[in-house]
Amino acid sequence: MDSSKPLKQQITFGKFENIDLRVAKVTAAPMAEGTKFPCRVISLDIGPIGTKTSVGQYALIDENELVGKNVIACVNLSSREMGPYLSEALVLGAPHPANPADQSQAIPLTVSDQATPGSPIY
Repeated sequence: MDSSKPLKQQITFGKFENIDLRVAKVTAAPMAEGTKFPCRVISLDIGPIGTKTSVGQYALIDENELVGKNVIACVNLSSREMGPYLSEALVLGAPHPANPADQSQAIPLTVSDQATPGSPIY
């Protein structure tokens, strides 16, 4: 991914407030089958919100490194079909240094294990 991309169009704080970012604990992250790019099916515990599934390009991260981590997830996006899976949340990430040129493999953004799943990110 090109870090020299120009900034996106500026938005108002009100529009930003519409994005619901939460702490989510990863409970499982097996490799997906039948997706266009290598992905993981990430099960998320979002505390009182419940559980959601996120399908994302985190294939370069070992499942053992993901499970138990508190990640940042956007929980109010519309569901998205990813191959045979339905992704209900988006785990935020940054480009993985070993990302192949034709993919968007990522490193998840994490927060302290002291943060409670379901807590808002602000």
